[in-house]
Amino acid sequence: MVKKFKDLVRSKTFADLNIVLFDTILSRGINFVLFLLIARTLGPERYGLYSLITVSILFLVSFFDFGVENVAVRFSGKYQNERESIFGIYFLCKTIIAITLYVLIVLFPEILPKLLNKPQIQRYLFIIFIGFIIESYRFILSSYYQSLEKFIVRALINIGTFLFRLTAIFSLLQLSITDVKTISLFFALSGLPAVFLFIRKYFSFFRTLISLKIDRPIIIEILDYGKWIILAALPIQLMMRLDFYMVTRFSSFEEMGFYNSAVQLISFFSYIPYALAIVFLPKTSKYTDFIKIKLFVKRIVKICIPITILILVLIPFSEYIILFMLGEKYLKSIPIFKILIFAFLSRLWNINFGIVFYSLGKVKILTLGAYVQLILFVSCSFIFAQRFGIEGIAWSKVIANAAYLWIVVYFLFKTLRHTYSKEITN
Repeated sequence: MVKKFKDLVRSKTFADLNIVLFDTILSRGINFVLFLLIARTLGPERYGLYSLITVSILFLVSFFDFGVENVAVRFSGKYQNERESIFGIYFLCKTIIAITLYVLIVLFPEILPKLLNKPQIQRYLFIIFIGFIIESYRFILSSYYQSLEKFIVRALINIGTFLFRLTAIFSLLQLSITDVKTISLFFALSGLPAVFLFIRKYFSFFRTLISLKIDRPIIIEILDYGKWIILAALPIQLMMRLDFYMVTRFSSFEEMGFYNSAVQLISFFSYIPYALAIVFLPKTSKYTDFIKIKLFVKRIVKICIPITILILVLIPFSEYIILFMLGEKYLKSIPIFKILIFAFLSRLWNINFGIVFYSLGKVKILTLGAYVQLILFVSCSFIFAQRFGIEGIAWSKVIANAAYLWIVVYFLFKTLRHTYSKEITN
């Protein structure tokens, strides 16, 4: 047992996990400090408006990625000689999406404000678009160095961006500049230094596109896998922040501030499933036998059980956490915080069990679960929001996440039994 533990500590996986954990904890820590600083300074109502702008930037980046990052990382690990070509295609996809979104904003600027029932947001569409462009291209860099398993470079890009964002906005607040539009603009521009620093890499992707040479069978395999990833990504990415947009539609800016402050407090812990997924996805994509997959599932269970217990312990201390972190102005966030803890725990297990399906190429199962989750959440939200307000939307997220987890666990054990039987037969 001691020998196994020593081997694990010395392994590259353990070193990579430590780097990603350091990257994520420090990045989330910086973001958390920024959140506390802005939430306390602006108050619930103006923080609600700021949240709508910044959440929209990050949501659009993840939603319009369509899960292509997963495809790029997985097949770069599987076909390492084709990495530059694969990321050249990824770069092209990002550029086409950005141009399309720009055209839509220019031609139909009133769509988003009408959908969200917040006409004020139209004044901030340019900032949202700029932030979307910069974050999208920064995201390509992070994915590229993840695929190379150069997690230290990836960490420098991420930490540098968050640090620049904190420094810039802190300087604004020190100068008594508390205008939401100005603060949001600096948030949107914070990824620009990283994009400029690695600009030669984007030219490299572009050159690769011109001389694109990938074997036809590989392209067919990527497209076959990619179509299911895209189908799965649509509901999964919608579910990332659809709850906030439901709150936006049915509530005031002040209630949006209460809701998003609870989300931000819990999001500090989201580095845990995120870090595990970042490290394990490129590694598990190389697994071909049942034994390795079974060991991976056992490892996930051993990691997630103590994390689950630790986070559940926070519930009795919710009031003290909110008061200490945000002050009395945010007392109405307490019930939301308690409810969303349960939604987070379901997501913790979903993400890590989902890695098995990605590595086996069985994305159809995740697609099924994601659509069930989305339909259930939207249905419950429209029913509960009328009666219970923002707490009803939070409970809708818990129900939807739990349903998705049940589907994932059911098919996980079914898949493992089938794979085991197949290997025994062979």
